[in-house]
Amino acid sequence: MKLRSLVILLLGLGLFFFVAPLHKLAIEMLNEYVQLENMPRFLERFIPKNFIERLSDWSFYIYTQWFGKNLGQFVPILAMIMAFSLFARETENGTMEYLLTRNSRKKVFWSKACAATVVLLVQMLVFSLLPGIYSWLASKELKYELLGAYTIHTLVGAFFWFTLTMLFSVMYDDQVKPILTAVGILASTTVVGIFKPLRFMNTYSYVMGSKIISTGRMDVAYTVGLLFLTIIVLIASYVIFLKKEF
Repeated sequence: MKLRSLVILLLGLGLFFFVAPLHKLAIEMLNEYVQLENMPRFLERFIPKNFIERLSDWSFYIYTQWFGKNLGQFVPILAMIMAFSLFARETENGTMEYLLTRNSRKKVFWSKACAATVVLLVQMLVFSLLPGIYSWLASKELKYELLGAYTIHTLVGAFFWFTLTMLFSVMYDDQVKPILTAVGILASTTVVGIFKPLRFMNTYSYVMGSKIISTGRMDVAYTVGLLFLTIIVLIASYVIFLKKEF
């Protein structure tokens, strides 16, 4: 857990300091593509001029390229990495029985779940606050009123996928099935979410803050619904752990 947390933290910091300082360079490169005489049509659709103009604004750039792209696409994956082996590894290695002879099931479950949850949320909080800290140090004009909304979306999205993966870690007796099941659900819900009636199933849209960038407000209804579903999954994990035979 310590090594995994440290690696994730270093990778996240490295990714941010790869994205943030390249603001001006990215704008210059995109402008060069737009000014090409024989620019392919698909590039014109993919990189509209008004989008490049909006990217010139630091707030739009950092919110869309960090939360809406780089960090956003990794939040569910990072949550899964922190959760998939939490209980399955103990069961697979035969150490769960040893833990249960020294402590109650209630203590084992909540100590492991809470410790991993705190580590994950601290990581997500650090990654979410980086744009604000960097903007302040670099004297960049950032719309700080949106930072809180993006932070909440990131934390809630990470907590949901962590809890769901933890459920599979409790259910299965090996470490492969939990991560494969969670990734399968993430992929299927993302694909199904393409269709308008089922758009709510695509948690990526929520985590990346698509509604925040378009409306300037947090998606309160989705946040409450996802938290409610997360609590149900957490309770189910606890009940299954109490009744499971090791």
